[in-house]
Amino acid sequence: MQQPDPSGLHLPLPVDSDIDWEPAAGPSHPHLAAPVIAAVFVGGCAGGLARYGLTSVLPATSGEWPWGVFVANVGGAFLLGLLLVLLLEVWPGTTLVRPLLGTGFCGGFTTMSSLVVTTDRFAADGHGALAVGYVMTTVVLGLVAVGAGLLLGRAVALRGGRG
Repeated sequence: MQQPDPSGLHLPLPVDSDIDWEPAAGPSHPHLAAPVIAAVFVGGCAGGLARYGLTSVLPATSGEWPWGVFVANVGGAFLLGLLLVLLLEVWPGTTLVRPLLGTGFCGGFTTMSSLVVTTDRFAADGHGALAVGYVMTTVVLGLVAVGAGLLLGRAVALRGGRG
C-alpha cells in the first residue's frame, strides 16, 4: 500500500486489490464467471428500479429541470466514490460486492443516456441555455460528488485504522 505524504497534503489513492500486475494462472476471463455476472445483473435490476422510483417521485416535463435524473446521476457519482474507498480499503475481501453495487447498482441507477436525451430535447425545444446549464451542472456536481464520496470513504477508512 502507498504511504501517505509526510506533509499531509496528498492522500494516497486506494489500490485496487482485484488487479494483479502479473498475469494469473487460470481462466483468461475470470470477470465473466457466473457469480460475477449474476451480481451485476441483480445490482443492475435494483439500481434501475431505484432510478425508476426516484424519477416517478421527481418527474420532469418539457422545459423543466429533470430533478429525478439529476439526483440519480449526482447521487450515483457520490456512491461510486464512496464505494471505491470502502470496497478497496475497508472491506477488501468482498469479491462480489463491487460488481453488485459498483457496476450493477450504480450502473443501473445512473443514466448518462437520459442526460444526453434530455439535453437534446432542451436544445431542440429552444432551451439552449438550459441544455448547456444542465450538462455543465451535472458534470461539475458529479465530479464534486465523487470527490465527496472519496473523502467520506477516506474518513471511514482512517477512523477504522485502515487508511
